[in-house]
This record gives sequence, C-alpha cells and structure tokens, in this order.
Amino acid sequence: MKKKAYAYVLGALLSAALLSACGGSGSEGGAAATEAAETAAGAQTSQTAVADGTLRVAYAADYQTLDAQKTTADYTVPINVFDRLFEIVPADGGSTEIVNSLVDDYTVSEDGLTYDFTLKSGIVFSDGTPLTADDVEYTIVRALTMPESVQTDIYSSIEGAQALMDGTADTLSGLTVTDDTHFTIKLDHPYAGFLGQLATPCAVILSRSITEAAGDSFGQDPAVTIGSGPYVVSEWNRNQSLILEANPNYWGEQPEATRIEILIVPDVSTMSMMFQNGELDVLDGDELDSAVFDSTYKTGQYDDKLVSAPRLSTTYMALNANIEPLNDVRVRKAIQMAIDRESILNTVYSGGGNLLDGIFSPGLIGYNEDNQGWLQYDPEGAKALLEEAGYGGGFTLEISSDNSAASGTLLVLQIIQQNLAEVGITVEIMPYDEASWLDLRRSGEMPSFVATWTADYNDPDNFIYTFFGTEENTVQRSLNYADKDVIARVAAARSIVDEDERLAEYAALEKKIVEEDAAWVPLFSRTHNYVMGDRVASFTPHWAGYSAFIFSTFELAE
Repeated sequence: MKKKAYAYVLGALLSAALLSACGGSGSEGGAAATEAAETAAGAQTSQTAVADGTLRVAYAADYQTLDAQKTTADYTVPINVFDRLFEIVPADGGSTEIVNSLVDDYTVSEDGLTYDFTLKSGIVFSDGTPLTADDVEYTIVRALTMPESVQTDIYSSIEGAQALMDGTADTLSGLTVTDDTHFTIKLDHPYAGFLGQLATPCAVILSRSITEAAGDSFGQDPAVTIGSGPYVVSEWNRNQSLILEANPNYWGEQPEATRIEILIVPDVSTMSMMFQNGELDVLDGDELDSAVFDSTYKTGQYDDKLVSAPRLSTTYMALNANIEPLNDVRVRKAIQMAIDRESILNTVYSGGGNLLDGIFSPGLIGYNEDNQGWLQYDPEGAKALLEEAGYGGGFTLEISSDNSAASGTLLVLQIIQQNLAEVGITVEIMPYDEASWLDLRRSGEMPSFVATWTADYNDPDNFIYTFFGTEENTVQRSLNYADKDVIARVAAARSIVDEDERLAEYAALEKKIVEEDAAWVPLFSRTHNYVMGDRVASFTPHWAGYSAFIFSTFELAE
C-alpha cells in the first residue's frame, strides 16, 4: 500500500514536470523549447562542432559571473581557467588527497601555525604575465576586502584577517612575501583543514596587474578574465554559450579536449534530445529528473557509456529547536524514526546513494562507520515517543520549500509528508521564492527544511563547523541548535593538531549532535550519474560530485 502511494506521488509529479518541459498549457515551455532548439541548431552548424579536440556539453542555466570570489555556485570557469595553490584529486578507496599545483614545496611549523610556501618557477598567466607570490597576496587580500566577495571564509583563519575585514588594519599581518616564489602564511590558530581550503574551486590565484587593470570588467568580459589554468575563455554569448580554448601558455600537460563548447539549454527535454542526436558529447544526469534519466539512459543501450560517481554530500532535514514542539528532543527523535529514508532513496533516486546516520558521508575524511546503523525506520516507536512527549494527538509542522530547488527535492518532501502523517504529524509544505526562503532561514525562524550540503574541501570541519561551529552558524544552518558547550567543542576541534585525536573528537561530536540530541534528520548521500557520447572515451568526475566538469580529464575516442 505504501509503495503504491509513493509511486503515485512520483508519477503525478513527473507528469507535471514533463508537461511543463514540453510547453503544456499555461506555461512558457513551448517558447523556451523553441529558443533552446534554435540555439542548439546554431551551435550545430558551427565549423568546429565536430572537429577533433572539440567537446560539447550543456547546462540549463547561464553563469552569473566568471569571478570565483563573487560566486558560490558557478565553478566551471574557476576549475578550468584558473589554478589554485593545491588541488584535491580522487584517491584509492573512494577518498581524496591534496596534491601540489602552483606550489612546488611547503613546510608547516611544529605548532601548526606557520606555513612556508615555495611556488613553482616559470608559471605564467595565459597572456604571458608571470605568476608571483605578490599575486598570491593580492588574491587573498582581495577576497577578504572586496565588498562583493563571498569567499572570506577560506582565508579567515589567517592572522590579521579579521582586522583587515573590519577595516582596523590596512595589511594582512599573517602573510609575508619574501620574493617572487616564496611567501609565508601564519594562522591565528592551528587548523588542520587549511590546505584543503586552499584547494577549493574558488581559491583561485589571480594576477594583480591583470585584475586591477580589468576593474569591474573582470569576471564579466572574457578578454580580461585571465587565469593560469589549462583553458582560456574565448567567447561568452550570454544565455547561449560559453567557449573555452586550450591555453597555449599552460604550464602543465596540454588537455586532449582543446575546445569546449558549453551550450545553455534551459529546456531539459531539448538537452536530452540533443545528446541522443549526437549534438552533445556528455550529459549530466543532474540536469534531468532521475526517473527520466533512468528510463531513458539505463535501458541497456548506454550501458558502456554510463559513469556514476559518489558525492561527498549530506542530504538532511533540519528541525528548529526553538519552536514548540520541536524543542522537545523526544519529538525530534520521533521524526527521525518516522521517515522511511530507504523508500525515499529508492523511489526518488532509484537507490543511487547511501543512507547516512550522521553528518559525514563516505569518502569524507572523518567518516566513521561506528556512527552508522543506529537509525532505523520505526513508525510504532515514533508514535510511542510522541505519546510520551504529550503529542499523541499529533501536531502540524511546516516544511519550508525553496521553489528553485530540483524537482526531486519536492518528491522527497511529499514522501516525508506521507511518512509523518502515518504517525499523526500533519505536514504543510510551504513554498517560497528563493530569496524569501533564504531570508527566512537566515532569520532562524524557519520551522524545518530539507537540503543538501556538498563538500568544498575534504575535511569534516567543512561540514560540522559550517552547521554547528558558531552560534551564528547554528541559527541559519542547523536552526538554533542550543548546546553551547557542544558549539564550543566544535570550534575548538579546529585547533587539534594530532589527527587521530581530532577525528576522534569529530566522531564523538557527530554522535552527540545527531544521535543523542537529534539536531537534524540525517537522510542520505546520492550518486551522481553521467552518460558519455560516442566521441568520449572517459573522464574523471569532480571529486566532490559537482556538476562542473574538469575538462582536462576528458579523453576523446579515436
């Protein structure tokens, strides 16, 4: 009976999504599909569309900026056009490792505070401008002081960063440039995740002379948005396409895919058809509903062209500990027990992923198998807890929904609504536009929501500190988690130098926050699916499961 109900919800919502995509009554889908088809036709007739070395991909939405310090979402250009001091790459066993990129060598002081770096010699930006330690200093100071910067967190642990951001200092005291290839960074506290932060997609190194000369055009005009990475942006046709070309001055190995045509195709049905017609060389499964992707591409025809990769991510349901009756831990635990997470994963995402019982996902440093397996689907146990807490008659709970979220998220909410109804909790799914949803969440007054957090860098701090490391973070990220002693422990864990001791503390905190305090409902981590066209032999997905492709990893078919 339950499976039939879930299937009905899934089928009804998918039908609505497909009607919209095909230009059903009352929508603008028909015009969008026509415009997308015209865009695709124009790209198809380009002289280089089938040339050797050309790779064609598509995304549903255009980029807002090419400036990595002004975005937390548009990572395709930062990953492919710019370099970082370090890179994070996949490693054996499903984890990752940090490798040197622009950095040739480095040392860390015994107290974990001082990092001495040596840059590789002879690296130039794509226009031939030499890359020096002065550019590193400029990049970090710009991220901390530029009003539009959204990347201050990366460098906030450097000594003097807060004074620079507050305007009480004119220079960054913790950064010293010795010469063109040597510089030193001193932290205000030991922080084991610092090198990981320097490897995040947005921790790109900019040229002082190029970026200052570009002014406001940097990130908007491809001609002056210049990096040292394997590609350059040769063309940006807003809401139509972004063209990348191999950087002839690149210091590393030249990529096999020498021209990248990124098409903007808002209509996903058109996008899928373009791939089937050979007009795209790889298709990101995240652009389609997972059920549609499965029914179209997991049918045997594409078996040798499917690529699946894990995400270092956590999908969770946050519960506001300030709102009655969610301020009762028994009620929060009842909600944990009442949600059939396995059915959600199987119904909405075709079983593509892993159930999670904590904060950290498999592949993330700090993932602890001992903290898994304790949370079981138990609606009768949930009813008993609600009765014990005085809510045997049920109550009403709002789940706040972001209208811009993927269709799969709405399906998840629908199933949670059914699950909680079975134990007497009436769920009202309240839709908000994205701006209003973010404002309500930041206020700390949102009753509950479902979201996914994907790693910026492979360290448990990127998850646990983000949600539970400060009282400010707990307001919007974990909806008012109240245990101040635990919050202080999360903050203090950043400074633990001994790795075994640090990870043991994170495991203890994970157990306390999720299992004992039921601060949120852990759900699952999902698999990311792709399908390659005949012109692609292989590629390496982003280590964290981002949709941004690393084009230098593509090998084209002979």
